[in-house]
Amino acid sequence: MFPYSQLSDNELLSLLNEGNEVSFSEIYNRYWEKMYSYSIRLTKSQEESADIVQEIFISLWNRRLDLAIKGSLASYLIKSARNLSLRYIERNIHLTDFAEKISEFTADTSLNIEESISIKELEKQIELGIKKLPKKMKEVYILSRDEQLSYREIATKLEISEGTVKKQIHNSLKIIAESLNGKLSLAITALFIQLLK
Repeated sequence: MFPYSQLSDNELLSLLNEGNEVSFSEIYNRYWEKMYSYSIRLTKSQEESADIVQEIFISLWNRRLDLAIKGSLASYLIKSARNLSLRYIERNIHLTDFAEKISEFTADTSLNIEESISIKELEKQIELGIKKLPKKMKEVYILSRDEQLSYREIATKLEISEGTVKKQIHNSLKIIAESLNGKLSLAITALFIQLLK
């Protein structure tokens, strides 16, 4: 049997565009666990996260013949998991549910928690923050947050130390969080930090 596991993501995508079912199965097996793990960090729901990942793969298969992905497949799939997970939070989780977690980041016990989260505004400000990152820091951030690579995997890929990777991630989150200040409420900014921990 042809070793699909040895094919690159781009090669699998090319085959998928031709309707190849085995390439789809390989993509599914390659990324399901990573997407599920990422989603569950946000939703805190095993059932919902499994449904989210399943929905993404159903969409991937239904659009297989005309699917055009900009950037890497890993980044596309993780971003899809993130977006659907955030929509779940917006629909189902009242921001007051996060009050206890938010208190870990602020000593202001009189914090006025908003009634709902503007997910689109949050995503917009996060993207603006990412654009402000230095080139190398942005590369590390994307590999970590969008492609879900471990510190060790990033260090190996970029030929830098794990300590450098950890520092770059810390600094990138700080820059992005700072970009939210003054544009979004303190509650939402704190929530963003919590979600990325």
